[in-house]
Amino acid sequence: MNAQHFRKGMIGSMIAMVGAFALAASVHAGDTAKSDAPAVKHDDVVVRYADLNLGSEEGAEALYARLSAAAARACGNTPMAWEHKARTQYKACVERKLEKAVGKVGNPKVSAVHTIRKEAAKVG
Repeated sequence: MNAQHFRKGMIGSMIAMVGAFALAASVHAGDTAKSDAPAVKHDDVVVRYADLNLGSEEGAEALYARLSAAAARACGNTPMAWEHKARTQYKACVERKLEKAVGKVGNPKVSAVHTIRKEAAKVG
């Protein structure tokens, strides 16, 4: 009777271990799928700036801040610090979107702010 009870216990333990392993594997696969899946992205983000005076430094800075925020939104959620590849792709996306947006505005003061910020980012 003891041997039969021991076998049942071992079989139960083995089933529990296989189940735990399967659960751990599926959780890991889910995490991998999440980090490899692209974040929600938007092709276009509308930035309104009729309220700004683009002839002033303050207006150009304010628009640049709006464009930067819109570029970040357009590229999706910021990846976590340990997601190095995703962070690199995200930063490149933001830079492309911001470059395009600044070009579309076509204002020399906004372009100057962009150039200064871009150079500062290279140094820092």
